[in-house]
Parts: sequence; C-alpha cells; structure tokens
Amino acid sequence: MNRRRDIQGLRAVAVGLVVAAHAGVPGVQGGFIGVDVFFVISGFLITGLLLSEGRRTDRIRLRDFYARRARRILPAATLVLVVTLAYVSFVGSLARTDQTRADALWSAGFLANVHFARTGADYFSTDLPSAFQHYWSLAVEEQFYLVWPLVIALLVRRRASRGLVLAVTGTLVLASLAWSLRVTDLHPSAAYFSTPARGYELGAGALLAVLAPRIPRAAQALLGVTGVVVLGWAAATMSGETPFPGWQAAVPVVGTVALLAARRGPVAAVLSWAPLRWLGDISFSVYLWHWPILVLGASRLPQDWGQADRTSLLLVVTLAASVLSYLLVERTFQRGLPALRGPRGLVLWPATLAVVVASSIAATTHSQAVMAHQRDVADSWFEAHPEATAPPAPTDIPDALARAVALARSGAPLPSVDLGEHAKDVWRTDFGCYADFDATTTRLCTYGDPTAGPLVVVYGDSHAGMWLPALDSIGKSAHFRVVPLVKSSCMPFDVPQSLGQHDYQGCDAFHRWALGQMRRLRPAAVVVSYRGLYQTRALPGMTRGRTWQQGVATTARELTAITRDVVVVGDIPQRALPAPECLSTPGADQATCLAPVAGDGIVANDFTVRGIAGTGARFVDPRALVCSAGVCPLVVGDDVVFYDDDHITASWSRLVAPALEKLLGPLVGATPTA
Repeated sequence: MNRRRDIQGLRAVAVGLVVAAHAGVPGVQGGFIGVDVFFVISGFLITGLLLSEGRRTDRIRLRDFYARRARRILPAATLVLVVTLAYVSFVGSLARTDQTRADALWSAGFLANVHFARTGADYFSTDLPSAFQHYWSLAVEEQFYLVWPLVIALLVRRRASRGLVLAVTGTLVLASLAWSLRVTDLHPSAAYFSTPARGYELGAGALLAVLAPRIPRAAQALLGVTGVVVLGWAAATMSGETPFPGWQAAVPVVGTVALLAARRGPVAAVLSWAPLRWLGDISFSVYLWHWPILVLGASRLPQDWGQADRTSLLLVVTLAASVLSYLLVERTFQRGLPALRGPRGLVLWPATLAVVVASSIAATTHSQAVMAHQRDVADSWFEAHPEATAPPAPTDIPDALARAVALARSGAPLPSVDLGEHAKDVWRTDFGCYADFDATTTRLCTYGDPTAGPLVVVYGDSHAGMWLPALDSIGKSAHFRVVPLVKSSCMPFDVPQSLGQHDYQGCDAFHRWALGQMRRLRPAAVVVSYRGLYQTRALPGMTRGRTWQQGVATTARELTAITRDVVVVGDIPQRALPAPECLSTPGADQATCLAPVAGDGIVANDFTVRGIAGTGARFVDPRALVCSAGVCPLVVGDDVVFYDDDHITASWSRLVAPALEKLLGPLVGATPTA
C-alpha cells in the first residue's frame, strides 16, 4: 500500500461515487458503479498479497488471512449494525425494528445478498429500503474470499506455474461472466446480489495481480486517462434502469483495471493527492455509515428544509461518524489490541455475531415494550370512549369514514393491532390464483357463486386483486362466478412497464395470455383495476400520462370487443408511510396516520377517464370507499383500512362489498355465457 498510494485515492473515488448516487447528486445516477470499483480493487490487492506470501514462504497461512479479514472488516461493520439497531428501536416503529433486526442478522453472517435476493429487494427502490441493504457487497466479498484463498493456497502448495495460476483464474472469470450474462437476463433482481454473477469483477482484479504486467510509462498515462473516461461515462449514463451486472458491469471493471495498471502518470499522481488518500483511508467507514444515515436520518429533520440542505447535513454527519469510526475502531483493531494479533483475531467472527444477536434481541424487546405501553394507554382511552370502536355499517361507508376522520382530528389514539395478524389480512391469503413476477399464466380459479351461469373476470395487477374479497362477496349475493386474471405489478394496459430496473417482459406475455382466456371464456363483464403509473415509462415524444392514456384506450377497445360490460375501477391514494409503520410508530395516533388524497394513482385516474372515453367502458372512482374530506384514515373504528402504503386490507375489502356493488352497478345484466 505504501508503494501504491494511488489505490487509496481510487478508493476515495469509489466511495464518492456511491455516496453521490445515494444522495441524489445530479449527473451521477450511475454512481453505484463505485461498488464495482471496490470489487476490482479488492480482488487485485488480496490476490497480490496471497501470491506474494506464496512466493516468499511456499505456503499461505489461511488462518492468518482470515484473522486479518476479521480485524479489517468485523469491528466497524458490527459497530454500524449495533448502533443502527439501537437507533431504530428508540425512534422507529416496531415494524421497522423487526425488519432491521432480520436484516442485521443476515448481514452479520455475511449473507445479506442472499437475504435480499430471496426477499426480492430492489436496490433502487425508494420504498423504505433496508438500512443494511448496502451490506450485500460485503457479503459478496466475504463469500468470494471464503473460496478464493483456498484455490490460491492449493495452487501454491502444488507449486503451480504462473501460467497455470493464470489459466485457473481466467477460466473462473469467464465462467462467472457467462453466468452473469445469463442470470441478469433471466432473474435481474437476484442477479444484482449474486456472488457468482459478481465474481468476475473481483476476478478481473485477481487476473491483473497474476499478470503483473510491465507497462511502459507512456502507456500507463494513456491507461489512466482511459480509466477515468470510462468510469466517468458509466457514472453519468448508467442508472437504475440499466440491467446489472451482466456485461454492463464490465464497463466499470475495465475502467478500474486500467487505473490499477497505470501505476504512474498524471492520473496516478492526482489519485495520490493527500486529501484523496485520506478519504480512501476512511472509505470503508464512509461506506458503512452513509446508507443508514441517509435512509433513517431524513425523516428526523425538519420537513420544511430543502432537500439539498437536509442531504448536506446528513453527509456531514456521515463524515463525522466515519472519522470517529476509523480512528477509534478500525485503527484500534488493526494496529493495537495484542490479544487479537495473529490467528487470535479469528475469535472476532463468533464474537461479533454474538454481539449482533444480543443487540437484535435487545432492540426488539425495547421496541415491543414501548409499543405495549402505548397500547395500554390506547386501550384505557377506548374503554372510556366505547363509541369510537363502533363497527362501520357496510351500507354506510362514507359516513363511517367521515366519522373516522373527525375522530382522528380530535386526537384519538390508534387501536391495538396485532401486526402478525395484519400481515395475513391481504387478498393473497385467500385468493392464491394469480401470476407472480416470473409467471406469465395462472391457474383459473372460480370464486363468487361457483354454480351460477354468468361469469365476471377480474383483470389487472395487485390493485385488482385487492378487490377480490369484495367481488367474491358480491358474486355470492348476486349469483355470478368470479375468475381473476391477475399478475403482480403488471398493469392491465398496453403501456411500457418495468420491474425494478429492467423491462417487465413477462407482463406483455401475460396480457396476451389473459386476453386469449377472456375470448375463450366470453364473460358477461370484465372488472379492470390497476396501480396507476407504477413503474411505467413514456413512449418517445410523449409524456408518461399521455402514454398511459393511449395504452388505456387500446386495451379498453380490446376488452369491449370481448364483452359489452367493461368496468374500470380507478386507483386509490398512496400513503407516504405504510400502514404497519404508522400502526407501530412510537407517538403515532390516528391524526398522524391520516393520509392526503394524493399519489401517482390519483393522477393516473384522470388519464384513465380520458383513455376510455368513446370506448364503451365505464369508470368507477373508489376513493369514497377509503377517504373522506380530502384525507384517508388508516383505521375506522377498530378496522384497519390499508394493508401497506397502497393496498386495502382483505377485511376492509369484504366490509365495503355492498358499497362497491352500488358503485359498480349490475354486472350480469348481459346474457349469461359459458
């Protein structure tokens, strides 16, 4: 490291790109490539150290290697986990604490990437992302180094030639690249967190260490400039829409390899600049601290501050925390503590895991105790005001909503809600016939009155699914069958859609299949619903709203050619804070959980009305079933209206069935069909 001061400067560039992207700095939306830069640097340095040790001693002391990794990674990483857990347990909701606890445990075991791939996390989502989502990259590195040193140690032990080491490394890099290309196309969300798909990035740095090329000074200068241009281009042009990793990740990888190969030249001189080296020294702490501070800190600052002011303050806090973490923790464990020198550092692996487990238990216990006290206070209030929990009459939903809004504004507390039971209060619990993200078809299930002749098809995404409990009840009473053709996150209209950062190709295939099924089934009516403008893109030369309107018109004409009665149920408002968060946040009451009638769905409704004009389809606005006087209450009596931020609960859907039936009008007035 003393001979390659420029590498510390390159680390500073890498962490700067990541932080800038996460902070929303204009022009560097692709700054997430800083992680790829870190991967290449890590592969280069670790492989170089292992090979150097092998040349000196004809062996590699694996225990010493893993002990060094423990001293380097675990103390600071564990500190951030523990501090964040404590912070969330004191100021966050019980739901947030539970999520943070689970994420912390996976992160402590360096399995965060597996966890987020399994839960379908979208790294670029803005919907309450995990405070530890950035730990996926540490998990990738540690999983790589669980295997890679063993490969090098085996080659060293067998006194393998440089050519054989190069061949083995190159073969593994090519295999990883091939897998990355395939899995990025098939399973993009999982690919982003995949160690096999990312392995070629670390392997590229390892290849450079094995080659150790002798490059003329003039060529090094050119390589340095090329590396800067390539990284700059990637940071400026890539975004959350870019399929990653795949071949796209090879762009920052090549740029980083060029910079590492350029030991001398003007770029290396700039990277060796003292302030950059200093930032490189603390880059690991900066990386660890910046994400939880940005994710959790914004809500604690005055909302009347400008976004730039809030972000600037949070970045100052990040820098201060990083400096303290580096000086008091990183350097202490790397340079001091004789009890942990040599292989004895291995004790940090079980010790830090135990600390995180204990902290997780303590955080959950504290958060549960706070909520238990809040529930006791609420229960006492409701005992004194029994009228506040009067169940709403299914035939009088608008009045019930109006009373709930008035009660909320009077300062009423939230009723006690079992979050575990609330998690089951969703349409998917009882209506499992739908196409998930990867599926392009679904089983045809019959709800409503299965013995009736008339058939009503429910078509759309999960916002169509959330009305299934109500439509099932209506079908039973009005004597018609209900068949859902529903696919997760797949709007029913002919508009360009994404899933995460990639095209939602399965959605188009589902549309074709569903339209074919409807032509075969010949329903008496089709009820369509959607999440408005969600992950949709504008066509060239058009706004997103105009694209939506055009897609609605195209689909409405296709549906009215199948059946005379097409009813489009509009979207509902979107809450800024999901229901479980509001229900379990210390100090929250019914007033703080009121949500305005706002969100993309409400905007989309206007374009939907314009789109169906002249097609014969009817539009129904469901806002009166969830909102009153311009706001939407979270609870009505002791019934919870919203499941998360934009879906209603299954129980509320059933409750409002009579009111929805009145809005829809008769659905089976047409001649009964097969």
